Amino acid sequence: MSKQQEQSSQSIQLWIGLAKVEQPRRNGVLGDADQAFTNVIAAAKNRTAFRALVKRALTELGLRLIRLENAETLDRRLSKYSINEELLSLVKQVQRQGNVGFSTFHAFDRE
Repeated sequence: MSKQQEQSSQSIQLWIGLAKVEQPRRNGVLGDADQAFTNVIAAAKNRTAFRALVKRALTELGLRLIRLENAETLDRRLSKYSINEELLSLVKQVQRQGNVGFSTFHAFDRE
């Protein structure tokens, strides 16, 4: 890896992914449901740091990360797809506040 590639891989960028989560007890933030999917956005240096930030933020909500899918930089995602207004608003919020941003939690019961 060249020095320039190494430096660019260490720069903080916005990342996006799809988190599958569960709550240990009913009547938490997911209401009476067991699990949910949600899009998540955060600023991180790399995929590993992004996952750690997501996991920590979910723990604070009383949730457990089951899986983080399609994690990639927001720039890469936008080079392939457009994103909806809810996610664009979430991007702006994360840029302003520097927090981990979650979109709507789409809750369901495990089978």
